[in-house]
Amino acid sequence: MTELVHAWHHEGRTTTFSWVEEPDGIVPARVYALAFTSQGRVLLVGDDEPRHWWLPGGGVEDGETPEQALIRELDEEAGAVIDDVELLGYRRVEDPLEGRHHIAHYWCRVTLTASFIPRHEVTRNLLVEPAHFLDYLYWAADPAAAHLLKLATAVDRRRFAHSTTSGRPRA
Repeated sequence: MTELVHAWHHEGRTTTFSWVEEPDGIVPARVYALAFTSQGRVLLVGDDEPRHWWLPGGGVEDGETPEQALIRELDEEAGAVIDDVELLGYRRVEDPLEGRHHIAHYWCRVTLTASFIPRHEVTRNLLVEPAHFLDYLYWAADPAAAHLLKLATAVDRRRFAHSTTSGRPRA
């Protein structure tokens, strides 16, 4: 596998992101989703900056499981309801100011609510075809972005194949 380490230079410091091969015992501080709709598009969220799109997600609050945090964050940032979810893996973050913590990345299938009104840092949502995901993601230069897309697309194909062979329509 390609080395999945990325050094991000921002605001006078370097933060290092590394894919974790052996995730035993990790308790993530943050959670993010590659959230697919039933039409196979991937949900990105953004603020008022042009070309500034990221994955929906955020911090795990005290007393929450990572999955509960993911449910809350997707609702807050996109009005999205999770229909199905699967863990893709973890990244270790080493930041000179914030120290070491971990991020959990998930694939999920979501339903978007029509009545969503942004109330947090997110002011807009974008649905993109997986083939164009890296064209929009602001941290696409990080090798983990392509790796996560590959993992999530494989999960989505596997889950889609299962749902169609079981006679259930795709959610």
